[in-house]
Amino acid sequence: MFLSLPRTATALAVGLVVALTTAAAPASAGGAAWRDISPPESDGAVLFDVETAGGATWAVGLRNDATPRFFAPVAMRWTGTGWEAPAQPVERARLDDLAVGAPDQVWAVGSQEEEGGHTRALLQHWDGSAWSEAVLPFPDGADGTSLSAVDVDADGSVWVIGGYADAAGQYVPVLFRGDGGGDWSVLPADTGLGWVSQLEVGPGGVVHAIGDGISRFDGTSWTEQRVPRALKDALFDGIEVAAPDDIWAVGHVRDETLWRRPVVLHFDGQAWRTVRTPAETGQLFDVTFDRGGRPVIVGESMDPEVSPSGNYVLKLNKRGVLTRVAALPGAGFLYGAATDEAGRIWVAGGTSGAEGGISPSAYAGIRD
Repeated sequence: MFLSLPRTATALAVGLVVALTTAAAPASAGGAAWRDISPPESDGAVLFDVETAGGATWAVGLRNDATPRFFAPVAMRWTGTGWEAPAQPVERARLDDLAVGAPDQVWAVGSQEEEGGHTRALLQHWDGSAWSEAVLPFPDGADGTSLSAVDVDADGSVWVIGGYADAAGQYVPVLFRGDGGGDWSVLPADTGLGWVSQLEVGPGGVVHAIGDGISRFDGTSWTEQRVPRALKDALFDGIEVAAPDDIWAVGHVRDETLWRRPVVLHFDGQAWRTVRTPAETGQLFDVTFDRGGRPVIVGESMDPEVSPSGNYVLKLNKRGVLTRVAALPGAGFLYGAATDEAGRIWVAGGTSGAEGGISPSAYAGIRD
């Protein structure tokens, strides 16, 4: 998803909690007011995900340092008036996905850089007062460990998917389920997908994984989902479950004319069906629902005629048609979206003014 970042910023200070206040700038998009609540002093940073639950809202990503290959993890909590960045348990890392189950059950996955430039899987837990690194039961001798997605279900169980290289150098996918207190079990992870970008645990503990396709776990085994033939090569980055018969998945497919064409699929309980999108260049990264239960989808467009600043937002109108809403002032590309208990929509990514996909600083916005 993320293309590149300037190598001129300093890393987040480790061991220091910094309060980041911000001024609100009202804007209008799709008939609703948006506010820019981007954290100041976040040069060189980008936010990959934002999640909210139980009154707690977090955003995660990375900050790029002048040192080659030096990424510092970013995890910020909304205080009601601004962003706070508690100390991180590791220094050289990036956080790619986030799950918020409660104010004291926040989880983030990513990768940590080790000596020699190698990376390994990173899982972090916020217990309400501090971040700590959590240890997963990878097999002894597992090499090249990685994690790509995390979610928390309604019962508070934590689901994490990733993989590792075995002794023969073969990649082995793995799915972990935890009780939130440190006990983990290993479940089947043969999703049938080449890679997984996001997990979504819905009612009844049914899990959906997306990436280079869509797969469903019923608690025992995985079943790769049948998508429309024209979208067999689509890549998915966002999924949201409203009900077993109301699931939305978003992404893009390569297009000879448009370069990247936005893709939206809806599951009605019987089949995955294509939802028509505007015929314009765009990539979709996340989906959430507004107060009326209609999807709001965020992403980016590299076509300046579509979006000079890069941000790309689709909304399902009352006629059931996906339309592009006005650009969010100050926003560049958007990677994450979430809706809180009050019905407010949160979005996160990078600021506008980016050339060639480079983010000057982190962006966060909210629509009341």
